[in-house]
Amino acid sequence: MELPPGVSLMGLLLLLLLVGQGPSKIHSASIENKLTQQPQEVLQALKNFAFPCKPKKLGLSKPSKSVHSLTPSDIKLVAAIGNLGTPPASGKVTVKKTQSIKNEPQHVCMEAMTALSDIIRHFNPSVLMPTCSPGKSGAAHNMVEDLWMQAKQLVRHLKENPQLDFKKDWKLITVFFSNTSQCHLCPSTQQKRHLIRSMEKMCEILDYLHQEVPKAFVNLVDLSEVLAMSHQHQTGLSPAPELCNCSEETTKLSKAVMQWSYQEAWEGLLASIKFNKHESFTVVFQPFFYEVEPPSERSTPQDPRTLALGIWNNMMKPVGHKDELIDAVERKTNCPSQESPYLFTYRNSNYQTKQLKPVAKLQVREGTEFSCSDKKPSNTVPTTVHRLRPADIKVIAAMGDSLTAGNGAGSKPGNVVDVLTQYRGLSWSVGGDENIRTVTTLANILREFNPSLKGFSVGIGKENTAEASFNQAVAGAKAEGLVTQAQRLVSLMKADPTINFQEDWKIITVFIGGNDLCASCNDLVHYSPQNFTDNIRKALDILHAEVPRAFVNMVEVIEIIGLRELYKETQVNCPRLILRNLCPCVLKFEDDSAEFAALVERNREYQKRTEELINSRRYDTRDDFTVVLQPFFENVAVPRTPEGLPDNSFFAPDCFHFSGKTHARSAVALWRNMLEPVGHKTRQYDFENKIPILCPNQTLQFLSTYKNSNQDYGTWTLCKDRAPSASPPTSVHALRPADIKVVAALGDSLTAGNGIGSQEGDLSDISTQYRGLSYG
Repeated sequence: MELPPGVSLMGLLLLLLLVGQGPSKIHSASIENKLTQQPQEVLQALKNFAFPCKPKKLGLSKPSKSVHSLTPSDIKLVAAIGNLGTPPASGKVTVKKTQSIKNEPQHVCMEAMTALSDIIRHFNPSVLMPTCSPGKSGAAHNMVEDLWMQAKQLVRHLKENPQLDFKKDWKLITVFFSNTSQCHLCPSTQQKRHLIRSMEKMCEILDYLHQEVPKAFVNLVDLSEVLAMSHQHQTGLSPAPELCNCSEETTKLSKAVMQWSYQEAWEGLLASIKFNKHESFTVVFQPFFYEVEPPSERSTPQDPRTLALGIWNNMMKPVGHKDELIDAVERKTNCPSQESPYLFTYRNSNYQTKQLKPVAKLQVREGTEFSCSDKKPSNTVPTTVHRLRPADIKVIAAMGDSLTAGNGAGSKPGNVVDVLTQYRGLSWSVGGDENIRTVTTLANILREFNPSLKGFSVGIGKENTAEASFNQAVAGAKAEGLVTQAQRLVSLMKADPTINFQEDWKIITVFIGGNDLCASCNDLVHYSPQNFTDNIRKALDILHAEVPRAFVNMVEVIEIIGLRELYKETQVNCPRLILRNLCPCVLKFEDDSAEFAALVERNREYQKRTEELINSRRYDTRDDFTVVLQPFFENVAVPRTPEGLPDNSFFAPDCFHFSGKTHARSAVALWRNMLEPVGHKTRQYDFENKIPILCPNQTLQFLSTYKNSNQDYGTWTLCKDRAPSASPPTSVHALRPADIKVVAALGDSLTAGNGIGSQEGDLSDISTQYRGLSYG
């Protein structure tokens, strides 16, 4: 069955959100012949629906005595109530797309509930025709009152229904509601109080149903996200929900975290109160609407079965595991198993109530021993970036996204909401909390060489706080946001009286791309590898034009597909709703799908194009500036526990951001890359093993650039047989290379190494004897 052209699932759901005029009525086949009012194509679709479940194989015969062992075959009636939306401010609805569908919420609700009843009918052929009671008013101040009215009408109808044994028959009731202010998305104390009041009012209505309706399984469904999406995509069917006046900007991360927190609040409340303690009544929060994808121009028209299947599929999933995206195209159907033939409740899911009250923050730290002996700067301030010692660096800065902002780096395990906190002092590339022995960061490594280093971030806060200093990373940023960051960074540096902008040597680390990959499947052109690299180029061009004496680390975009291992492993405690919202393009496709293969290739192309940009020598046009690619994130394996599971101790509580431990080990990996010669840098890093800090030496005395890496003269031996003779040879004619224990040379200035390491045009350095570079 297909709806008329242009009618999508979103449009259909939003019809459900509209409110009719006049008194609200209970709609069911026993009162009005709704079947005659439904389009014949809907009925035909329900008849032809290929239902994959095999009820007979379950072998169920005795009716359940407990709601916690309730099976689909026990259900006698399906019903729905709810405040499903807000009317347009003008009071008018003109939507050409839905000409063939009656603009009545009761009608659409009945279609969805009929579809759900049809599913139940496969298990119980005697299920009654459904009952639907949409509200008459969507005004915010009337919502609770309207829902109370509907609940009372439903109870009265159930008691008066001659086909229903009110006390003995099991009822499946869905309660739709919408938090039209969406205040649960605002991470503030005021909004939390508003949320608690709203939940208390809803619980009063649920308590009424509990008192009045025996033998009932109640689904509690929040439609707030559907309302928000309807406005975003301008369906014209419903106005936007009223947004809270949040004291802070509502970012994608904060929205995802607060949605998860909101869901967890409901789960914890419903699991702990009396609804879960009785045998004849329960309420289960069904959160699937949070993940309904916005309609696209190419999306297939949908019908009410998608809504019905969404409710059904969630009832078939244990509480705590209702996190799969509703696929409106494929319409996958979950079936009860012989091991779990029942509808899932908090009790039979063995759901563990999570701690909802704020927990004390635990500052996660991982220090490193520092044993480098040569910490001296150059005898004179270098005039070239190619002879830069670590101790010559006086300023440090960084640009990027939340991984550089430090989101969740200091969060206590399990404290998901705290991932919104930006622990900039722990940031791997620029954080400066405490010292290297307690907090490992690139800044703290450099402070061992130069204790008066400037620019590192401390404590917590956003990029516009004093504590952020030159850490201008913005949580949620994509490559296109780097230009703004570069401009702000340059302005801050020029205005800072504690540094000498023209004379001080600076380290600037740029790391971006994770958010681009996470969104790339939604707009392949916008997030193409070419556009990604162009955005990086524009930002680096600003630094190149504006910042003197700078060594720029361009850290290659991380190999992101390892995130899938955390998401898929159910034995690892991760908030999958947050992961799915933050990075859908990495997580929603099957391993063998063309879309996933394209993502892997796009990830590689991001890396390849970035390297090509740096290797073009675009940023090596003057002697006091360079950009060096640092590729240690190119191949990343997810760390594992001794049991072989993904080790989430390397991640913040949201399983997306870095934990303090990963920040520390990323800092060591970056530092190692900075000393390794160009062309021979580590491209794969094992985060499971804590490695020591690499120290500069006679071979690696400068930060490596393309010019000082001597890549044109060095040779990496590929010889496998390097063993000495079994016993010291007695003849020079039997001498092996490994037998040689002493080397020496005689000669003139060519052997002494005069001028080998001198810079082009530096005639005064010709007398320097670079004997360590001598051919002999």
